[in-house]
Amino acid sequence: LLGVVCLWFWKKYRDETALMAATPTSRAADVAALAPGTVVEVKGTIRCAAPLTGEFSKQACVYSKSEIERKEVRVKDGKRETHYVTESSVERHAPFQVEDTSGRVPVRGEGASVEAVQVYNENANTTTESVVSTVLSLTGQGSYERRYKESILAPDIPVYVLGTVTDGGVIGAAAHGAKVKDFIITHKSEEARARSSSRTAIVLLIIGLVLFAAAVVALGAAFKYP
Repeated sequence: LLGVVCLWFWKKYRDETALMAATPTSRAADVAALAPGTVVEVKGTIRCAAPLTGEFSKQACVYSKSEIERKEVRVKDGKRETHYVTESSVERHAPFQVEDTSGRVPVRGEGASVEAVQVYNENANTTTESVVSTVLSLTGQGSYERRYKESILAPDIPVYVLGTVTDGGVIGAAAHGAKVKDFIITHKSEEARARSSSRTAIVLLIIGLVLFAAAVVALGAAFKYP
């Protein structure tokens, strides 16, 4: 089952890389003339007249993802095990425009796969939380310590957008039932994003094949020694 999941994601990233390569870059000013439902990519600079304010960072942004993670510490067989569990995750979007030398095109980011810049990563615990966490950790009951993280896309930075033309010449998420539903907004260049997706696809393919091989060996052993 894990192998199937890995291969599903391998295909997803492989198809994404192929779509990026097959989609020509459009000028911002030309997008409004394209028919709704057309898959389009634009490159330029983020412009926004009414940006959001980051929940933790307090920085201006057109997109923010704020997360609160709870640190869990367990004592098992005399060993301390530490990991973080996500308590809450909130994404917010503001309408923005992508500007290039030809003009601007509006973007609505809801539903996009957004690759943002992490600007906040802090442990912020009250004295009471710290005391309770210490007591619980020593007794093996867990922890109340929390980590606050935030990633944003700020105005006036370069951006790459691959999405679908919607009514009014706005780039956004594809309509329900559309054959191509990819919607990407990233601070990386197209080339950097493609390299990252290609590497991820290769790693997932290798892991998937290894898991399938392990499954075959396990099944063979099960039949040989019922």
